[in-house]
Order: sequence, then structure tokens, then C-alpha cells
Amino acid sequence: MDKNISYEYLYGINPVYSLLTRNAGNRKIYEIILNKKRKSNSRIQNIIREAVSKNIEVLELESGKFNEISHEDVYTQGVYARVSNYNYCNLEHYLNRSVNRDSRLLILDGITDVGNFGSIIRNCCAFNFEGIIIQKRRSVALNERISKISAGTLEEVKIFRVTNIVGTLKELKNKGFWIYGTTLDITQEVKYISDVDFTLPLAVVFGSEDKGISRLVSKNCDFMVTVNLSGKIQSLNVSTASGIILYTIQENVYSD
Repeated sequence: MDKNISYEYLYGINPVYSLLTRNAGNRKIYEIILNKKRKSNSRIQNIIREAVSKNIEVLELESGKFNEISHEDVYTQGVYARVSNYNYCNLEHYLNRSVNRDSRLLILDGITDVGNFGSIIRNCCAFNFEGIIIQKRRSVALNERISKISAGTLEEVKIFRVTNIVGTLKELKNKGFWIYGTTLDITQEVKYISDVDFTLPLAVVFGSEDKGISRLVSKNCDFMVTVNLSGKIQSLNVSTASGIILYTIQENVYSD
């Protein structure tokens, strides 16, 4: 093993299978490592078939040897993948070649909590959003923990990293995107998501729980929207709010 190369270990059946079948982060897959005791599991068999079809080495280890490379606080489900780091996708390439009338993106402005970010990735995948745009500063690093929290969906969703979100919003508008910012504020300009007719292609901006999206970012949104809350709680966790809003968008745009 080359000590000069930076490796990650992705663990768990869903992350490894998503890695083999989608690999949105364009990782190099060096090898799949199995606990021989789990080899007969049908989902592990699917992983073996995918790896063999792609000429990726499958290393089978006895339980003792396998456990030597696992961490006590990690539930591996009997499978690891040794991989290169996640490669951020090229936004300019995407905007010039992959945008279509149904394109949907998320933009995260200042979300640094690993748990929230992993859950948002899962929501993005569940409701068919193509990718997530994050800023180079004040953002979560993509690593094996994020992949595990996202239940492997990090390997299925494009992640773009940009220097300036405001500039990116302008680029998106030039490509025909409608920009929907999210907020907790209730003002005359803010609409409840149940009252919004969402138009594709679109991008939805979510901010941190403590500060929300920045003033400059909100000024460059076409619409500001919020979730209708009828209970005593005045706000939602950002990952929970993202699930509600993305589900509402899916129901809205396909209601016809």
C-alpha cells in the first residue's frame, strides 16, 4: 500500500453498493474487503458481482483479520471499500452539458453540522435532486463519516464546491434556474411552500440553523419560502425542513 496516497475506507452495504454502481464522486476504488463470514449474504453477493464486473479486487478475510482494520464504533456489515477521496464535481461542466428542463439542485449556505449535511444528502437523493452546491469555506468536509450518515447516498449525488454563492446564483439564473430561498421569517414577501407553484429548473437554498441564509444570498433569490408550522415549535431542524420542502416540490411539479 503506497503511504503517499490518501485513502478512505467506506463501510456498510449501502455505501459500498452505491459506490460501485453510481460513484458520483468519481473515486478510485482500490479494493473491496469482505468478512468471509458474511459472504453468503445476498446483498454482499451483489457487491461481489459488481466488483468483479468492474475488475476491482475483492479481498476476503477471516473475521479476526477483518476486525483488525475495523473500528470499535463502526458497524461495518462485513464490508469495506478502500477508495480515494471524494472528487467534487465541476459546476461549469454540469451547467454547460447536463442541465435540462427538470434539473433540481440544492445550495447550502453555511451548514457545517455533519449530521445535518448527511441527512440532507439522503433527502436530496430521495426526492431526485441532482446535486448540492456548497461553499469552499464554512462547509462540511466530505469523508467516510458523511458517507455513512448519508447511508451511501453521498456516492449517488453530485457535490459542487464554489467560492462564492452569490456569483453562483447569477450563473444559475443565466441558465434558466429559478432560485427559492428558505427562511424562518414571516413577512409579506415570504410565501408558505403550500402556496408556491414551483417552476423547474430550480435551486433551493438552505442556511444554517443559527443564522439562516445570508442577506446577500437572500437578495439574489427569486422567491423566499417557509414551512407552515401549526404547532408550538417555531422552527425545524434544517435537515427535517429540507425533507418537507423537497417532498413538497416533488408533489407540486408532478401534480399535473
